Amino acid sequence: MVYRRRELWLLLVLALCLGVGLAVREFRSGFPDLAGRLENFDAEGDGEGVGAPPPAALPARPPKIFEVPGRADRRLNLNRATAENLQRLPGVGPALAGQIIRLRDERGGFAALEDLLAVPGMGSKKLERIRNLVTVQE
Repeated sequence: MVYRRRELWLLLVLALCLGVGLAVREFRSGFPDLAGRLENFDAEGDGEGVGAPPPAALPARPPKIFEVPGRADRRLNLNRATAENLQRLPGVGPALAGQIIRLRDERGGFAALEDLLAVPGMGSKKLERIRNLVTVQE
């Protein structure tokens, strides 16, 4: 059987991935203490040598809205929320929060949750994920 060039490259990549996987497995079984240290290298945070800074030096991420205690019955008002508040919603990052605020300022506020579908990057699935966490009313 004769293989085309693309098929040969695909077979080569698959063989390479298989080889790397087998090598990692053999390394882990042959040197379990070193493998464990390497896998947890950035989590140690002892501050010595090259590595990640200690955990105290890292900025704390704001808790997601569903992680904040006492917020189970209170919804985030999209017409008053800041970018930081919006980023606490699941699936909303800095760029999407900025887009939501930009559209809110252009329109003078949201009349319904479905108005969020006009925000670039906001789809119906993401809207359904945050529907129970947000409101547009006072």
